[in-house]
Amino acid sequence: MRKLRIGQISPLNLPIPPKKYGGTEKIVYWLCNGLTEKKHKVFLFGSGDCKTKAKLIPIIPKSLWKMKNIDSTPYYAYAMAMIAKKAKQLKLDVLHDHLGPWSLPLYGQTEIPIIHTLHVPLNKSRIWAYRKLKTKLVSISNNQRKLAPDLNYVATIYNGIDVENFPFNDKSGNHFMWGGELSRRKGILEVIEIAKRTKIKLIIVGRIPPPTQKRDYLFFKKYIKNKLNKGNIRYVGEAQRKKIKKYYRGAKAFLYPLQWEEPFGLMMVEAMACGTPMIAFKRGSMPEVIKDKKTGFIVPPFNKKKEPNFKGFIEAMKKIDQIDRRDCRKWVEENFTTEKMVDNYEKLFYKILKR
Repeated sequence: MRKLRIGQISPLNLPIPPKKYGGTEKIVYWLCNGLTEKKHKVFLFGSGDCKTKAKLIPIIPKSLWKMKNIDSTPYYAYAMAMIAKKAKQLKLDVLHDHLGPWSLPLYGQTEIPIIHTLHVPLNKSRIWAYRKLKTKLVSISNNQRKLAPDLNYVATIYNGIDVENFPFNDKSGNHFMWGGELSRRKGILEVIEIAKRTKIKLIIVGRIPPPTQKRDYLFFKKYIKNKLNKGNIRYVGEAQRKKIKKYYRGAKAFLYPLQWEEPFGLMMVEAMACGTPMIAFKRGSMPEVIKDKKTGFIVPPFNKKKEPNFKGFIEAMKKIDQIDRRDCRKWVEENFTTEKMVDNYEKLFYKILKR
């Protein structure tokens, strides 16, 4: 089959690859490199500080989060105008979007097929727009589709990681771990409560929400800030890959009492690749990403009184030694590699272009 000309549309917030936080940006990076290695001609529409094996088409000189107090709307409006023009000049076969609604102005400006990967949960306004435009959507878990099962889904493709860069460790240390953005939906408040009740050593790794995320930032300041670095709870910041791997490999378990319908959860896969089992509330994609009782434990999120099920979560923590860390690694190798992810997107592009 002939090789394709593929345009990858990246968020402009962070450079690719991201140095620390940035799950979507990691996926774009691996897709650019993996598809290029398969001899496709890949063009990355992103900020000028991106570095991949794809041909970079810079929209702006540097990523938006390096600039302060800006309105991102005009930058994305400009990006869509530029992408529509460049896509035609470059004779692209397909555009692969990672933005969400920001990319919808492309409809009416180009006849090139557009595939949208849903990196965040759906909401009413997004559902309305996707339904109206009959957009071709890729869900990153089957659970993600439940809010709007009638949309035009063309595939479910799980995110993948570069497994070889997450060394396996068959013996854990003496700490537990939590990771992610320190916001309400990720369960940071709940994991701190669990750590206090059990008196475990808890390592917290993640990004503090910026003031531009007003609700998350105010939550952090009011409920979380004064609870960090007290007793056995240690916040180590937004760690770079080398440092975070050390915490993954040494953890007894990755604790994830999340409070929302998580569409995937890349850090969970990274932790399991290092041999670290998961304990998570049964929300969102957890039953797809975690193999219950094999790579960790999935716990009902509420008790009979409709309160957070701390008791069930703590009971699972007591059983964590029942999990074979080798099974965690094997599960990731079989299901969540960059190679498998790239292969699945390549198959999807060919399938769409045959129609």
